[in-house]
Amino acid sequence: MIMLKIKKGFTLIELLVVIAIIAILIGLLLPAVQKVREAASNLQCKNNLKQIGLAMMTYHDANMAFTYAGSDGPNQSCCNATTRVGWTWSFHILPFMEQNNVYTLPNTTTGDTLVQNTIIKNYYCPSRRQPVVYSNGARSDYAGNGGTSMATRGLDGMLVAQWTAIPTPAYPQNFPPNQGARKVTDVTDGTSNTVMIAEKQVHVSTMGTSNAGGDNEPWHNSGWDQDHVRFGKDPDGGNIVNGVNYNPNDSVPLPDSKHPDSTKGQFWSTRFGSSHPGIFNAVFADGSVKSMTYNIDSANWLRLCKINDGEVITTPY
Repeated sequence: MIMLKIKKGFTLIELLVVIAIIAILIGLLLPAVQKVREAASNLQCKNNLKQIGLAMMTYHDANMAFTYAGSDGPNQSCCNATTRVGWTWSFHILPFMEQNNVYTLPNTTTGDTLVQNTIIKNYYCPSRRQPVVYSNGARSDYAGNGGTSMATRGLDGMLVAQWTAIPTPAYPQNFPPNQGARKVTDVTDGTSNTVMIAEKQVHVSTMGTSNAGGDNEPWHNSGWDQDHVRFGKDPDGGNIVNGVNYNPNDSVPLPDSKHPDSTKGQFWSTRFGSSHPGIFNAVFADGSVKSMTYNIDSANWLRLCKINDGEVITTPY
């Protein structure tokens, strides 16, 4: 008599059930993994700002004032400075960021290009992007507090333009320097109540491109520009983009998703913001780093950006 050996195995239905269970488990685990990843990215972003804040404070101790913001000039109105004096705050604090080797690169065409294409890792928020060099240089995800608006040249904010603005086309050669870099003693509203540097708003689809008016210039030399300064009051007028009213009385920071995408053409956002869910990070003039929500109203946000208006902040942030 021949005995048949029956091989045991899964039926098709059993296999489908197992696959379904695995899919459910993956679906349950994925959000948790994403939350852990974002928590780590947010922690790194806050650490970046802490390092930037410490560098700014140390610069102040060494120079008796904070660095300037960055400016066009001294003999042109756009869109960069023709001397390193006019380069951005993010360049001038390099010696205090353990990046003196970049800061001291030769002041030549070759040396300037090396600076332009050098990635400073602490200037990239991992929630938005990994450190990358675009066609015209590296970038920064952080912007200084320039006060009320582009027009003020930083005179009521934490970071002041190197040279005064004279209405175009009347820019003379070597137009005069501004009123002096900001000192701690200038911040009469209190350093703990004044934003110094924060994350800037950029749509992920426009990063590093000409459509990103605030992310289209290299990190080291972009003139007086939204690439490295943002403001407490948006000057764009009643411009409805992606359902957001970009008007002079609505200045609150917004997430990257609210920034016009690449299909809307070139757009200059003057707002702070981030790719973090529900928050953006800022370092204040006392060196403290805070995660802030987008619920703050425009009046209180403007008070946090102005250094000496004497106004009381009426709601938490």
